[in-house]
Amino acid sequence: MSINSRRWYALAVVLAAVFLAAFDFNVVTIAIPSIQRGLGTSFGEIQLIVAGYALSFAVLLITGGRLGDLYGRRRMYVVGMTGFTIASALCGFARSPTALVGSRLLQGACAAVMVPQALSFIQVTFTRREQSLAYAMYGMTIGFGMIAGQLLGGLLLSADLLGLGWLVRESRARAGLKLDPGGVVLVSAALALLLYPLIRGEAAGWPTWTWLSLAGAAVLLLVFVRYERWKTDRDGSPVLDLSLFRHRSFVVGLGVGLSFFSVLAPFLVLLTEYLQSGLDLTPRAAGLRFLPFAIGFLSASFASARLAPRLGRAILQLGAALMVAGLLTLMAVVRSAAWDTSPLAYVLPLLVYGFGQGSLQAPLVNFILVDVPPDEAGSASGVVTMLQQLSFALGVAVIGSVFLVALGPNPGSTAYGRALDHALAWNIGLLTVTFVAAFALPARLRVRVKEAGAGA
Repeated sequence: MSINSRRWYALAVVLAAVFLAAFDFNVVTIAIPSIQRGLGTSFGEIQLIVAGYALSFAVLLITGGRLGDLYGRRRMYVVGMTGFTIASALCGFARSPTALVGSRLLQGACAAVMVPQALSFIQVTFTRREQSLAYAMYGMTIGFGMIAGQLLGGLLLSADLLGLGWLVRESRARAGLKLDPGGVVLVSAALALLLYPLIRGEAAGWPTWTWLSLAGAAVLLLVFVRYERWKTDRDGSPVLDLSLFRHRSFVVGLGVGLSFFSVLAPFLVLLTEYLQSGLDLTPRAAGLRFLPFAIGFLSASFASARLAPRLGRAILQLGAALMVAGLLTLMAVVRSAAWDTSPLAYVLPLLVYGFGQGSLQAPLVNFILVDVPPDEAGSASGVVTMLQQLSFALGVAVIGSVFLVALGPNPGSTAYGRALDHALAWNIGLLTVTFVAAFALPARLRVRVKEAGAGA
């Protein structure tokens, strides 16, 4: 096997971790009725089962990325994948809600160790020109994992590690970096205080503790930034290198990602809720409505690898515009009593929306990381992946609240349509922000001629 082909096979291996993490984030939502019947769980326990994975995953992502920098990205990938496989088995064997919650927390923590290594691997292994395709495959994998969670809900994937780890050559950051226990504790605590109320606050009615938690998160984040500056001056080994935020493409790209990723999760969740509760469709029938979306997304993801270097940031804006067009068409379908129950009426809006999401999501990471040096690949990858999870939680909390307020106390099919209409309007607003913010990104992706990571 040539070195060149080996790198692409290795990418397929590490992207398996990305797929598993995205799939597992969504699959439990579909399996909730079975879990309730099988384990006799309360509503509060169900919330912890769903939210526990997302919480531990998001909180530990920055730390997981830095661990790859320090101890080797292949090593941490194998450790994370092994732990994830064990945690998945423990979920399957769980016989009590407590055991399942604990297993989900462990799953999320292991996912946080393995997933950042995928972006780091791309950053240090491929040339800038090759990264366009590699990042497109990364974005496509996340989207496909989320789609598979909707279409194939209830299935549990197990990962076969035998014969795969050897493909991924070891890489790490420069010698001399040290672990930053103080930074790990501070950033983990701050993210936990930020994400937990976003995940649980809506169902709890936003009591006082949620606002106190958010305020505490803001304070801890300020303390974390000051501590990281001190740590940088002392030994140059912070868990998060703040010099990353001097790169315009990184900062602006995170802003674009925040508005874009905040749309993805609530769209899938709320459209599924409308189809099943508003139109009384079966889970199978509701899942099949998403097939045009899956086809459009996968097609555009493949095409974006070639188009992104030619179109530059315009491909992101094209994607946002297509997503808006798809949502406007979907709103027309939902508002029409004659169309909203017809499966064919959903084909065009979801196909166009899928084309748009694939065009935007696949190349976006490339724009965010274009100026990040290889030594900081792990830390930057953790930030990007954490932003995705934060945006998912924020989008569900905010747009989900809009949906519930519009739904009212005694919902019928008309109320569900009105509520979805309000939620889609918010999605259109966020995508408009995405479109405008993309103007601040580099007009073209710069190409690095020299091979990157030859010994990675």
